[in-house]
Amino acid sequence: MNAMRKSAMQKVANAVAACVLLLAGPALADASAPFAYEVQGPKSRQFLLGSVHLLPQMEDLIPPGIDDLYESAEGLMFETDIGAISAPEVQVGMMTAAHSTRGLKADIGAPLYTKLQKYMSTLGVRADACAPFKPWFCALTLEVLNYRRAGFSGTDGLDEQLYADAQDDGKSVRWFEAPADHIGLFTDMTDLQSRQLLESTLDDRDGGALSEPRELFKAWRKDDFAAIEKLVADLHRSYPDLYERLLAQRNRAWLPKLRQALDGSQSQLIVVGAAHLAGPDGLLALLRARGYKITPYVALPGPQLETRIAPGQQTVRYTPRAPG
Repeated sequence: MNAMRKSAMQKVANAVAACVLLLAGPALADASAPFAYEVQGPKSRQFLLGSVHLLPQMEDLIPPGIDDLYESAEGLMFETDIGAISAPEVQVGMMTAAHSTRGLKADIGAPLYTKLQKYMSTLGVRADACAPFKPWFCALTLEVLNYRRAGFSGTDGLDEQLYADAQDDGKSVRWFEAPADHIGLFTDMTDLQSRQLLESTLDDRDGGALSEPRELFKAWRKDDFAAIEKLVADLHRSYPDLYERLLAQRNRAWLPKLRQALDGSQSQLIVVGAAHLAGPDGLLALLRARGYKITPYVALPGPQLETRIAPGQQTVRYTPRAPG
């Protein structure tokens, strides 16, 4: 698949979604189409995919069943307009909103600021690098640094690759949130929500990191849905206001557009962060409560095709799958 380059600020925005996605789980076999579901609509078969927004560079293949889902779909739907979100005006607005008038230390207090400095030292970052910014921006920045250090890249993200393919192939593309609203998830946070986002990033587990990126990716690759549910439940328990803003509230807001897509005659591949599928406020539960029949996507052997994991760098062959 062809990767699409995005601005540094979109990589930042994607990183927070990645940090809420996954926890390491028990040893499971790699899934052909992890976090993929089939939804039987009244007019057409639809597909729902829980994604990871960041992937390791040049190490792991896109699971073959996902490529088949893409080929089966006539159109795609994402959380936001991936192409437009890199627009200069959106990025300038985010950077302007990120600056703190009082400074980070005054916003979060000395104890949390000291904890932040200790964590930053483990990443090899200057202790005062976040000083001019608001807590939410510092949290996003730390997650980006953590993922980059582990060899992940936003330009290799699953969403970006699917979006770029859809553009190349002329497939229809829709989204749930306008770019300004998507960025507003962070720029319009209350002081409490902003602080909570930084606190959650500096959770004491694993020496200050929320979780190891490669372990998170492995859990997604193995379709470990129980790990997702646990992480979502932990977020709800520890930071209910943050949980409501980043997950539950958005799921409810997406539901009308989602149902319109599922009820349409055009087959859609609907791609959202994997955490949006889990828990009582997750999309799977919301849809089932409204009578939709949702089943895990079952993949069977199909003909061999060629795919590219990164443009101009490595070409691999795999066996894509077809629905059972």
